[in-house]
Amino acid sequence: MTRARGAVSVAFALLAFATLVAGRAAASRGALPHNLTIFTVASDVQFINTADDRARGALNNPFDAATNKLRPKTSGGGDGPFPGDIVVFNFDLYGKLPVKKKVGSASYTCYFNYTRHALCQAYYQLRGGTLTASGPVDFNATSFKLVLTGGTNGYLAARGQVTSVKSLDNAQRVDFRLLG
Repeated sequence: MTRARGAVSVAFALLAFATLVAGRAAASRGALPHNLTIFTVASDVQFINTADDRARGALNNPFDAATNKLRPKTSGGGDGPFPGDIVVFNFDLYGKLPVKKKVGSASYTCYFNYTRHALCQAYYQLRGGTLTASGPVDFNATSFKLVLTGGTNGYLAARGQVTSVKSLDNAQRVDFRLLG
């Protein structure tokens, strides 16, 4: 009987602690705007070309010759990105157009698969903290959406959606829709 009461007490204490933490996270999000718009302008890009790995993998792998014939063909011309390539994009963030006053920075790390599609992880560093987002991006399109996966400081436990579309002044308009 005492053991059961002890377990219930521990469970209650853990529940109270979890409620307190969730309440603080919700309170910190409550002070945030539910919609936030910024503009991004590319400042740097690092292309990690894995062509040497593709060539090495064609010879040094555990599969037979028949299986090697099935590997994807790269389209002639151009230098990628190809499946397996990684690209890191850096951006300056601005609060409005025309882009004059910088309000932060962003970085996207994109892992490419086929036909210029990639899985990207984005980090937006703003005055209130960092927002993180991730999702698939079609580099053949002019817009994309990512899922907001969290953040730091004022954006702790943020969730929602990020939409990016072309804008003026070589910028992308980025709309954050924060839930909760």
